[in-house]
Amino acid sequence: MEILELILSFAVGLALMLGLAWVFALKTKGFLRLACNSVAGFIVLLALNLFKIIYIPLNPLNGLIIGFLGTPGVLVVFLITVFL
Repeated sequence: MEILELILSFAVGLALMLGLAWVFALKTKGFLRLACNSVAGFIVLLALNLFKIIYIPLNPLNGLIIGFLGTPGVLVVFLITVFL
């Protein structure tokens, strides 16, 4: 059930980010770039945990952060995990 919550929170973060992009009238190219960045961040998070390179807890808050920020979100979540 944990992975389903992670995917759901990632989808909410992605939807929030795309909603903000729509409000600020981003072109289609910008939408695709933001969406690809978010999906890449999610894949990086899963790969890091799958291959046990570093441990980042999989929870809804981390999924939301990565869905909203994309690949920089992985770094943010990692730094929060290390320093807190």
